Amino acid sequence: MHWNPLKRTPLKPKPREHRESMPWRRAKIRLNGSEMMELRQSAFARSGGRCENSITAKGDRCPVHINWAQFHLAHIESRGRGGSDTLDNVLACCPDCHFEDTRNRHKLLPHRDWIATP
Repeated sequence: MHWNPLKRTPLKPKPREHRESMPWRRAKIRLNGSEMMELRQSAFARSGGRCENSITAKGDRCPVHINWAQFHLAHIESRGRGGSDTLDNVLACCPDCHFEDTRNRHKLLPHRDWIATP
């Protein structure tokens, strides 16, 4: 925890609103904590309790069933490369698929029946 040295009290985090990029840059959206929770809920509801990643070149869906406590919200185009926090840029995936993407072994791709917006 961070302290205010003058008042000798803990610093209180300021609530942030979501941000959009400047008009001359590629558009990207950054959500705050409560909006990110809504995004997680929407992505999990869209997934139907199954991983949304494709595991073959034909677009076959990963067979792993996920629950709320263990699923990962993964960005198709990473935030560091300009990806936005939007429903059409995230997948609800199992930890194994997310680990494979993080280690650059298999790129995250939505399965062939995937619909970006519900």
